[in-house]
Amino acid sequence: MKQGMSACMLSSSLVLLLFIVNVSPDAHALPSFARQTGQRCSSCHVGGNWPQLTPWGRFFKLSGYTAGKSLFGDKGIGLNYVPVGMFGQFGATWASQPNNSQGQPLVSPNGSVSAYEFTGEVGTKLTDFLGVFYEYQIGNSFPGWNGAGGPADVRAVHFFHPGGQELLVGIDSNNNPTSQDVWNTLPSWGYPFYTSPQAMSGPASPMISSLGGQAASVGVYALLNRKVYAEVSMYRVATNFFRWMSAGTSFTGGGANYLDGYNPYWRVYWTEQHGPHVLMVGTSGMHSTVYPNSAAPSGPTNVFNDYGFDTQYDYLGGGNKASLRFSYIYENQSWNAGFPQGASSTQNGNIQSLNLNGTYTLHDRWMFNAGFFVNNSSNNAALYAVTSPSGSQLTASPNTTGYTLELDRNLTQNLKLTMQYNGFYKFNGLTSNIDGMRRSPGDNNTLWMSLFMAF
Repeated sequence: MKQGMSACMLSSSLVLLLFIVNVSPDAHALPSFARQTGQRCSSCHVGGNWPQLTPWGRFFKLSGYTAGKSLFGDKGIGLNYVPVGMFGQFGATWASQPNNSQGQPLVSPNGSVSAYEFTGEVGTKLTDFLGVFYEYQIGNSFPGWNGAGGPADVRAVHFFHPGGQELLVGIDSNNNPTSQDVWNTLPSWGYPFYTSPQAMSGPASPMISSLGGQAASVGVYALLNRKVYAEVSMYRVATNFFRWMSAGTSFTGGGANYLDGYNPYWRVYWTEQHGPHVLMVGTSGMHSTVYPNSAAPSGPTNVFNDYGFDTQYDYLGGGNKASLRFSYIYENQSWNAGFPQGASSTQNGNIQSLNLNGTYTLHDRWMFNAGFFVNNSSNNAALYAVTSPSGSQLTASPNTTGYTLELDRNLTQNLKLTMQYNGFYKFNGLTSNIDGMRRSPGDNNTLWMSLFMAF
């Protein structure tokens, strides 16, 4: 760590650790769905730690959020419970090197306590076959605050019993591919579950993980005997009727992903549970056609085909719980619009994204998390070029490899403290200081401490 960072981190870490050791846990409920079901957070979330789901939490989501009380009274007069919740997050981020190679600040001010986001959510059972979940977030973009719609999910479900089997069939509409999933392997709910908005990340990511708050879907899914799941959804740009799903997203500025037509997403998995042991093996994918300029959505499009494999193992013992998760996504890119316009240096390319991580939970109080990730892509100077101070091109590769270590402490079911460290072995194709850059991958490392609140 660079000089100046170590002292701050050490003193702050000691204060935080002393604080969390001396605070006893309490049992309170998280927002709207806890009020609806009357259950503790740990019923749906492993160790009460959102967004990791228990088998019951997965079934609650797939069955349309319809367990528990209905929102309206028996005669349709009044409310049975308050279907809303509020989230807030405060913290501080330290960077190994708070400025980049051009002297511009990455974390400013380095180590100061700041508010990160405030979120309002609505989640409720509307009828015995219909439920909804929606968030609106106001986030600190350093500098400035911006509001935007968060995850949105509307489900209608029905149970059938052909030949004595249980078949759950649902219709789903959401605003982010993979957000409808109930596992923690795919991008929307994958580890790390939270990160500092001031933390660094690699320059390349698959399109399937880049459409949140910009797309809207209509899909159908089926779950047979709570073991075999299959889904097909169609995504389009979240405009017109679906504009409420992309609240806060500007398509006229040219920076958003504007889908052309309807784009298919598919998901299949098998899961089995024996006592405290749960195993899932699955696959997923998406075909996306995207206009190069969201402000002028016409003409040729770029095409992205994503194919993924994922698996998750959970051990859900009484006092100790553990999860091990793996995902791999391969994306094939056709820059049919970007290459002729000079926005891409190649006609075709690819991205390979690997994520291996796990969580150990002790008595629903402490969570120890660790993850390793690799994001590799074909070279593309127009998208990923890095030049030295002397003007020579050092790399056209976005290849980034690193790890995330995290310690969480549930103070109550409403309050959680997090200490997270992000480290890099390779960043933007570079592994060492070269050609006068005076910056190594480790200079992008960050330490983040935060307090998460939900009421």
